[in-house]
Amino acid sequence: MAERNAETILKVREFQEHTRECAVQMMYNALYIQKELPNVVMSDELRQRINGLCATLIGTKHDLITEIFELDERMQSGASNAEVLRRIDRMVRWAEEDALKMHEVVMELSAASEKDVMKVGAYLLVSESAVNILRPLNEMRQLAAQLQTALNEVSQPV
Repeated sequence: MAERNAETILKVREFQEHTRECAVQMMYNALYIQKELPNVVMSDELRQRINGLCATLIGTKHDLITEIFELDERMQSGASNAEVLRRIDRMVRWAEEDALKMHEVVMELSAASEKDVMKVGAYLLVSESAVNILRPLNEMRQLAAQLQTALNEVSQPV
């Protein structure tokens, strides 16, 4: 069984809370975008990309929630610090990959809105949703970095 102090365990729990919040934001914002998408002007190609992005966000939400529960189970059964870190890194990577996809779409929408003021609505819709996702993702990143240090220190022989 891996040795972890109470502070580190609390930090893992805090990471899980922010990951859960990020996952929920992914789902809520994807559903909101899908609901509002018919009301904004954009090219059919971008509309398809945004629909695909929303499906990806919802899928990642499910993956993150599953991984949170699996991390809990593995920690209770004595997972090594290396395994805990692998799972934490995986969750951050999944969320970052989606954030990057969202950023690419936001940049395309920004460029489109500069050419045609009628497309500003699409840009605002997706960019505001991106911000809602980035807030908990940034918390995840910060906590993951702290856990990297804490779990590696615990793993090092004295």
